[in-house]
Amino acid sequence: MKRKEFIQQLMTVTGGFVLPATQLHFCTDSNGEEDLHFGIVADVHQDLIPDGMQRLERFMIEAEERSVDFILQLGDFCMASDKNKAFLNLWNAYQNPTYHVLGNHDMDLQSKPEIMEYWGMPKSYYSFQQKGIRFIVLDANFLYQDGQFVDYKKANFYVDDQFRTFVDPTQIEWLSDQLETSRMPTIIFSHQSLWHYQWGIKNRLEIQHLLEKHQDQIICCMNGHNHQDYHHHQNGIDYLEINSMSYYWVGEAYQTIRYSDELRKAYKWLDHIAPYQDPLYAFVRIQSSGTMTIEGVRSQWMLPSPFEAGMPEQVVGMAVKAQISDYELQWKG
Repeated sequence: MKRKEFIQQLMTVTGGFVLPATQLHFCTDSNGEEDLHFGIVADVHQDLIPDGMQRLERFMIEAEERSVDFILQLGDFCMASDKNKAFLNLWNAYQNPTYHVLGNHDMDLQSKPEIMEYWGMPKSYYSFQQKGIRFIVLDANFLYQDGQFVDYKKANFYVDDQFRTFVDPTQIEWLSDQLETSRMPTIIFSHQSLWHYQWGIKNRLEIQHLLEKHQDQIICCMNGHNHQDYHHHQNGIDYLEINSMSYYWVGEAYQTIRYSDELRKAYKWLDHIAPYQDPLYAFVRIQSSGTMTIEGVRSQWMLPSPFEAGMPEQVVGMAVKAQISDYELQWKG
């Protein structure tokens, strides 16, 4: 599809025409000789910002221009409502496979099955293959209370932090089987971090040990959630934080008025976020020779910046930036 035709299709979608919901495209391509190219976004938060549609459209047009093999979003995408149909249809309009990762805020208003049905997502955790690379999507949206693992549902995770952000044992067993039964080079996607000591998955050590056992297979792990731009290497595994497409959360302490009264009324948390002027996203290229490159977008803060409001420039050891950095990682091709 040519760029002009794709833009015309986007105009049709954003104009309110409802396309049929698509399902995840589970496809396998064993041709490992070709480069694999995909686009990735995280934490769009369509329901918290007034320009989510325009931000996603910028990414979609560039993905089409690059003709990437697939696109994937890392969670906190959009809630299930009539007003978000055009936003979701914009995502579904892409010519090649599209994939979802569940984020914690995607269950603020709905249950996990409800948001999955709305997105057209058959499973909360799954794997797929393209061009000789395996991709594993995890779901860390479980509470652990009284010896039970409970799905996130309608904001039930707003409890003591020690009880939330777990991967259930059935899923860990499934992950182990995935890694044991194939030596295929693998990328792990999760919304929450598999390494971060404060904001990460609570039972991450069990998963880390499993990944380190198979580190010769693991290209990297990629997550959103923290709205950070960061690379962490630990025990032979690379962990990449993919920044939010839209903003950094500053909370009440550094709240700032940037928008009109009308928008602030429609989006009640606008004063608590520091938006990026441009949408952030990244494109990843994996070469069978053993190199993975990430090309990210760099932007600026919508003024005033959070630092002008007194926020420190580093949070728990990570610099707060309005960008996604470029990276080059080597793996055993």
